[in-house]
Amino acid sequence: MSFLLRYTILPVILLCMIFLNVNAQEGDTGREEHHPRHQLAAGFGFTFIPVAGGLGDTEARGLFVPQIGLDYFYHIHGRWGGGLMADYELDHYMIVEQQIEREHALLLILAGEFKITEHWAVFAGGGVEIEPHDHLGVVRLGAEYSIVLKKNWVLLPMLYFDFKENYDTWSFAVSIGKRF
Repeated sequence: MSFLLRYTILPVILLCMIFLNVNAQEGDTGREEHHPRHQLAAGFGFTFIPVAGGLGDTEARGLFVPQIGLDYFYHIHGRWGGGLMADYELDHYMIVEQQIEREHALLLILAGEFKITEHWAVFAGGGVEIEPHDHLGVVRLGAEYSIVLKKNWVLLPMLYFDFKENYDTWSFAVSIGKRF
């Protein structure tokens, strides 16, 4: 739990301070633009775990684990947002070096987002990986590209890295979302 506190509390506090500052500045302008503030997206992807192997393996060969995800973001300002990212891994595997068994893990990440351009955004946050054998703290860093479709629908390919207590992973996912 100390990992979770050490690597997530400070970023969450900093993000909250930034969001409060952006809200204060937005209120001073006196004008309000109409942009969808909410974004809900569901997707599918793969997580690569370099130190993992199948159950019973004695050697880490690396493993691609399929996952499904559901993300919700609220855009506080045109460039800033925050939200919850939930990913569910669809596999049962072993972290070989530490002999840690992982089975259908659920990752819950509280993240902040910054839009670099109209299409590119970066996000960072922290959370927890919940799993029947052991829970782990997680710090996530990533980027996404928004392809705007008709009627506020978006296609969101993303790449992100998860830094966990005992091992690190990288993931590629594609989501379809709706802005409202």
